[in-house]
Amino acid sequence: MSVKGTAATGAPLTSAAVNMTCANRAALAANTDAQGNFTTPPVSFSYPCIGTATKAPVTYRSILLSGANVNFTPLTDIFVEVVLAASTSGTASLTVAEFLAKIQSDATFATSVSSPSNVSNYRAAVIEVVRTQLIASGKSAAEADAILAAARNTNFESATFVANGTGLDKVLDDTKSVTQNPDGTVAAAVKAAAKARGDTLAPPASGGTGGTGGTGGTGGTGGTGG
Repeated sequence: MSVKGTAATGAPLTSAAVNMTCANRAALAANTDAQGNFTTPPVSFSYPCIGTATKAPVTYRSILLSGANVNFTPLTDIFVEVVLAASTSGTASLTVAEFLAKIQSDATFATSVSSPSNVSNYRAAVIEVVRTQLIASGKSAAEADAILAAARNTNFESATFVANGTGLDKVLDDTKSVTQNPDGTVAAAVKAAAKARGDTLAPPASGGTGGTGGTGGTGGTGGTGG
């Protein structure tokens, strides 16, 4: 199966290197085009997959938890921060390397972290964190809710979107003041808030070792591109 998606700050993240590793150790790799879109060569993989899209100085993290579309944006980076914090008890967080080791060795964890209920909690935490940041910056609660509506009503880490200033991309533009530094990197304050919110979530179930999560399957041949 090929994996597609979009990398964007609001503007497309062009010529970014996308690299992900999956629960079965499969590697997904591609480069984004002028619209920030990418398509990986087809490969058999198991959920979840975690990785980055990098165009210096920007690196955005994301997680593929189901389907075959994954985005790389400030919101997905905040999403990963929540997941890593929620993946262990107390106030510690897993590193990406520790998370990879966990999903590759613990089938129960790999399945649980990808479950619809947990994913819904992670998304809600991201929206809550960004909403709080917007209100702290001077927006009213109603203004913050309006800004985040398109993200609240979609699976922002996996929904298909175009980096053209509308829909989900407009959310990236309108939250930039609280989620991004001037160079497009994710602001430390919002990452810290996401980590703190993730600490409050119940860790995914953990169990036996040796298995992998749900399988993405194989696909026909295909090229890379948008």
